[in-house]
Amino acid sequence: MQLPTSKTAKRIGAFAGFAMALALVVGGAVAPASAATIDELQAQIATLLSQINALTAQINAGSSSSSSSGTGYQFTTDLELGSTGDAVMQLQKVLNKSADTQVSSTGAGSPGSESTYFGAKTKSAVMKFQAKNGISPVAGYVGPKTRAVLNGMGGTTGGTTGGTTGGTTTSGTGLTVTSAVQPSASLAPNSASRIPFTRVVLTASNDGDITVNGIVVERMGLAADAAFDGVVLIDENGLQIGIAKTLNSNHQVTVGEPFTVKAGTSKTVTIAGNMVADNSTRAGQVATLAVVGVNTSATVSGALPITGAAHTVNASLTLGSVTQIVSSFDPQTSATKEIGTTGYKFSGVRYTAGSAEKVRLWSIRWNQAGSAGNTDLANIKVVVDGTSYDTTVSSDGKYYTAVFGAGIVIDKGLSKDIHIQGDLIGSASAARTVRMAIYKRQDVYMTGETYGYGITPPAGSGTAANATSEFTAGTPYFDGSLLTVSAGSVTSVTKALS
Repeated sequence: MQLPTSKTAKRIGAFAGFAMALALVVGGAVAPASAATIDELQAQIATLLSQINALTAQINAGSSSSSSSGTGYQFTTDLELGSTGDAVMQLQKVLNKSADTQVSSTGAGSPGSESTYFGAKTKSAVMKFQAKNGISPVAGYVGPKTRAVLNGMGGTTGGTTGGTTGGTTTSGTGLTVTSAVQPSASLAPNSASRIPFTRVVLTASNDGDITVNGIVVERMGLAADAAFDGVVLIDENGLQIGIAKTLNSNHQVTVGEPFTVKAGTSKTVTIAGNMVADNSTRAGQVATLAVVGVNTSATVSGALPITGAAHTVNASLTLGSVTQIVSSFDPQTSATKEIGTTGYKFSGVRYTAGSAEKVRLWSIRWNQAGSAGNTDLANIKVVVDGTSYDTTVSSDGKYYTAVFGAGIVIDKGLSKDIHIQGDLIGSASAARTVRMAIYKRQDVYMTGETYGYGITPPAGSGTAANATSEFTAGTPYFDGSLLTVSAGSVTSVTKALS
């Protein structure tokens, strides 16, 4: 039987009040009525009260089964300004539990009137929720960090994303890890990047999608941790997942950022190593990078560790190289621009190939290190030789990756300018900042045309500064100039619907 709507419940409540008032009248104030009439009325009232109690029980049962808080709704997709759907309504219900994160006090979005649209009020409430729960950045974007807190609260209704059963989606329960076809053993030369060591296949159970938060790697073999500048995780399309990480005192590191393996499917990932610039004292050492664990909430099965190629550290092979300067397209100064500004050039770099090899540029990963969220920015493109390339935004909204198709060849002694640009949008982005940096040297992926190894750009010598862009001696590797967003005369700019 369909449960009563809120309007029906109100009508029932009103009728119950009327019935109780009528009972009082019948019980004492109506003297002229006959005994038979009073008995009949009392019987009718008793019947009505019984019906009211039954309907009330149905309302309470419906509430506890479909809309009570803390029953396990799992937020597994990112939400932002313009998002629609049931997940947005569940988000508003969570936000409306506390007065200090309430979406609205009246109308759409208010308690009892939650909607399926993620608008400016929802974004503002999410920002309050993030500030309240110590989530950084406070951007109004529901990414992995915010979802983790929401899911820890139990959400608002049953259901998770993943496999589907009777209209209710569920997360998968099992992940199988197996060995893939492994790379061949070879050399690991100075400064070479993304040398493939171990490949594994991750297969999700048929009952739902699996979220993998990272892969645990251990350096093994007769080699020193110091031979590695970092370890990275590469997907099956050759794209880096997350940033490069260094080995800890236990010779281990967890690499990658959250990604999903769809129900009943498999995903192949590669553990790759970045070598330091000078391995002359470690030449001849033989190292492996073994997969020893998977960071996920699902049950992991499979024989671990899985060990791939054993590469020999080499210090004599001369790979290609690049030199670097700040691009002429870079603003080279701190600036303030209004909401509504389009095609602003945030920062840029120029690379010149050395004399050993031609260099092929494959991809570049920019780090938005300012306080602005990705919903404050739009049409983020990376431009090379007048050609604009789309960017892919990371799950946390802080990294923008551009892939250059079959690669862009830089001939010996020649240069390429690369800059990143975009539009300033949003209704609450005023006073926020944008700083397009490159966090690690290996976030610029290029290979030599002769030997095929990844080439790592050299470290800079400067330090991070607001006023100018420069290559630093640490992280970020390239520090872009600071841009501050101003409201100006525009209060809201949003993406056009495609």
